[in-house]
Amino acid sequence: MAPTEREIFIDVDPDVRIRYRRSEPPPPVSYAITLEIAESGKWTAVRLWDNADAVDEHHEHEYTRAGGKQAPAVLDSASPNEAMAAAIKKAKGDAPEIMRQWRAS
Repeated sequence: MAPTEREIFIDVDPDVRIRYRRSEPPPPVSYAITLEIAESGKWTAVRLWDNADAVDEHHEHEYTRAGGKQAPAVLDSASPNEAMAAAIKKAKGDAPEIMRQWRAS
């Protein structure tokens, strides 16, 4: 899928990317930030940060190879903008360790 106004891709490595999706203004803003790996020619989710349940409830979901999407950890963030920035920073900075954990799962 090609990026739209609400979706962009940030390359971390040749086979690792961040998919950033958010709703259009006006607020409230809903978002999903997914760390993905390319395997066997397709992109697979490894970690997800979102506020899918409520605009002010921010989650981090781990994925495992065997079990898929896991129950979320609830994160402390003042706003969706703060949560999105923190998620992108963590996805970029922790990508090698997150990928190691996922590969081992």
